[in-house]
Amino acid sequence: MKRALAVLALAGIAGAASAQNTIHWYWTVGDTGNNDGMITMGENAVLNLYAQFSAPPGTAYAGSIFDIKGTSNWATGTLLVADGNDALGALSNEDGNKQANNDILLVDTFQLPKFFNPGIDASNPIKVYSIVWQPADYSARTVSGGTSGHLNHSVYIDDFGTSLEFAPTISGFSFQVVPAPASLALVGLGGLAAARRRRA
Repeated sequence: MKRALAVLALAGIAGAASAQNTIHWYWTVGDTGNNDGMITMGENAVLNLYAQFSAPPGTAYAGSIFDIKGTSNWATGTLLVADGNDALGALSNEDGNKQANNDILLVDTFQLPKFFNPGIDASNPIKVYSIVWQPADYSARTVSGGTSGHLNHSVYIDDFGTSLEFAPTISGFSFQVVPAPASLALVGLGGLAAARRRRA
């Protein structure tokens, strides 16, 4: 009986320890102008995907396979850059497969463990993917999206390739395309002129 309780207690401790292992996927949003994340005339959006994991030093990102998909107005621009972290391209396609609607499918990120890979990227957070998105026009709109369909969330816990699946939290991206102030002024003047015509 004591032995069974001890086994159950150890199983509970192991379960609690693995429950604390989390990986957070998030995007930073900037632009090619003043980097405020508001896409105004002449600017392109700059999006970077990071993975940050709750693990002690000595751990490293192992890999994940996922899709990058838009949820609003993603197809109203062009991807000038769609580039995975080259360090995560061992035996895989870290860039994924770009679709006509700008979705990027089957981004396959993987790196070998440190024992086999002296150049391992052990950053935490680690930059996983970079995108430069150019709007087709500068009409006002919100553009959003994120990653989906992750097949795994693997982190190495030693130099020899022992990995664990970490529990994920996933945040998407969202940014505004903002018309130039002159365009807004013209829209405002057009509204005033229409209002005067109605009164007359």
